[in-house]
Amino acid sequence: MISLWQMTVIREIMKTGSISAAARQLGRTQPALSATVKELERSMNCQLFERQKGRLIPVPETFFLLDRANEILEQVDDLKQLLKSGGEATPTKINVSSMPLFGDHFLPAIIAKFSKKYPKANFQVAVQGSSEVISSLETQRFDVGLAERGKDSDLTQCRHFEVDCVCALPNRDPLLAKSVIEPADLAGRPCASFLPEHHIAKALKAAFNNAGVDFDPKFQMQNVAAQYEIIGSGAGFGVFSASSTWFQRRLWSNNNNIAFRRFAPKITYQFSIITPKRRPLSRAAMAFARALEGAVIQMLDEAQSHIDDAPIWR
Repeated sequence: MISLWQMTVIREIMKTGSISAAARQLGRTQPALSATVKELERSMNCQLFERQKGRLIPVPETFFLLDRANEILEQVDDLKQLLKSGGEATPTKINVSSMPLFGDHFLPAIIAKFSKKYPKANFQVAVQGSSEVISSLETQRFDVGLAERGKDSDLTQCRHFEVDCVCALPNRDPLLAKSVIEPADLAGRPCASFLPEHHIAKALKAAFNNAGVDFDPKFQMQNVAAQYEIIGSGAGFGVFSASSTWFQRRLWSNNNNIAFRRFAPKITYQFSIITPKRRPLSRAAMAFARALEGAVIQMLDEAQSHIDDAPIWR
């Protein structure tokens, strides 16, 4: 027989991703929670978690247990609320993890629109680096993630987007007379680029080397938003994802100091909508993942309006 406390412990471990974090949340010691898990595993004759590279990974059977436990615990919570105040049932929570630019400037509008259709859906959004987003989804802690260069695995599945990079130039730059900008056009000019380890920065350096012209990454930035200011002031040019043109126009809607042109040779930017394979999504979470995909496609279509060219995403 499984107790309500054991259900609570399993739910908290799945929610936080570790026994130590669950112990802090529940106000108990880590050994006490470990003992609770072991006792439950003995009574069920089934292992509930595997350890992989220091992370706690639930086995498929744990999600079946979690679904049933959530149903029971939510019913208990609902009963408490009803007895206390006559309120409605506990809303569905959708956990989202996203890379910064999307998390700060793209997701909020989608969530607001989605909430009108699903008023009982609550959201918890964590803004993290792409590697952290991927790691969080691999440990099944989130329902949906947005990250650069996600990969399908036995733990996650991805909807991939591959977007061509464009050249960003100060408005009225003479090079804007061209429809395609090449490294030879930019030889020796200061560049606002990403940090050296970023895949776009590496590809851009290789493109200049292959063309036999000087590359000057004078301004190396953590994110693309910082590059907008440099380029708009006329201090340099930039090469980044065409999707970033959408963000630039949204964040600086009254600022036309930057114009965009195609860049050759082709450099692509990849990002993914990631969902967990071992964590069954609620109906609301599945609906949100579909809404997010639709919003991304619409955003990429709108980004196209800033560059006169054929479709730039696949």
